[in-house]
Amino acid sequence: MMKAYWRYFLYIMNHKLNVLIECWKEGLYFQGVIHDFSKFSPAEFFPYAKKFYSGNPLDLDEELNWKYAWLRHQHKNKHHWEYWVINPNTNEALPMPKKYVIEMVCDWRSFSRKWGKKVKESTLNLTDSIVVHPETKRELELMTSTQRTDKPFN
Repeated sequence: MMKAYWRYFLYIMNHKLNVLIECWKEGLYFQGVIHDFSKFSPAEFFPYAKKFYSGNPLDLDEELNWKYAWLRHQHKNKHHWEYWVINPNTNEALPMPKKYVIEMVCDWRSFSRKWGKKVKESTLNLTDSIVVHPETKRELELMTSTQRTDKPFN
């Protein structure tokens, strides 16, 4: 299991570096540094490492632990749109402060960085499954439009 923990730690560090690079471009220096810090907590770290790096299928208890870890992560990190959902049954969400919207887009852009240095447009597409406030949706659409991908959002 130590190998799985080490591999997951390296994944987190790589992800944090890629998000830091994207946040730095936007002037979100502190947010870039503390991004996803909750992933180092035992409640998130161990279930994630087991699910994605152990090489073994999870039993029912481990799968439930991972689901709790994912839910915890969403509710501890304001850059996740799920943090702002107040009623999933009616698709009602609070507006996200702009700095968290920017961090969320930086997070999305970071996944492109992992596989290459250029941001892929497909990474920034919105889907109907995202529940956000109408104002947040407008901001996201502006930020993820093709002409905005390499320009600062501020």
